[in-house]
Amino acid sequence: MRIGITGGIGSGKSEVTKYLRSIGEYVICADEVSRQLAEPGGEGVHALQKAFGEDVLAEDGSLDRKKLAALVFGDESKLKLLNKTMHPLILKRINELAHDKSGRVFIDAALLIQTGLSETVDRIWLVTAGESVRLERVIKRDGLSADEVRLRMISQLSDEKMAPYADEIIENNGSVYELHRKVDALLKKL
Repeated sequence: MRIGITGGIGSGKSEVTKYLRSIGEYVICADEVSRQLAEPGGEGVHALQKAFGEDVLAEDGSLDRKKLAALVFGDESKLKLLNKTMHPLILKRINELAHDKSGRVFIDAALLIQTGLSETVDRIWLVTAGESVRLERVIKRDGLSADEVRLRMISQLSDEKMAPYADEIIENNGSVYELHRKVDALLKKL
């Protein structure tokens, strides 16, 4: 069984993933796959260099994620180019990793619905939180300005647009403990 976990930036997807791993569940994280592809010599680095040029590379040949983010967030055409370049590579790798596992496989992907990855899972969990909560979390976690966070939020589907795809909605405006109890309850339902 494949369960997709999605939600906007700062919603708590990563905390759900971290908790699932801590209790022994197998989780594939799209962001981690993307980072692996963007390591020096990685398939993603070559594709991004071809699409955006040398400016998106760090001195060691890896992807300079901050430069790339500054380039694409706020520029819809460049964001589309980024997605067109990386999503096929990420989806291919996620499917390879999931295919090799039996039992439950959780796939953490912010763009689960937008990329069509939602079509490959049996259930979808949507993690939600209020905008002010999300904003505060991301500013604290990533050291971004409120405007930078809002640009990233705007580039994603809203909770309202993702909700119709979700089998379960995990509201995450409370404590980490409360979030873990909600995940426990959902695991029992599976």
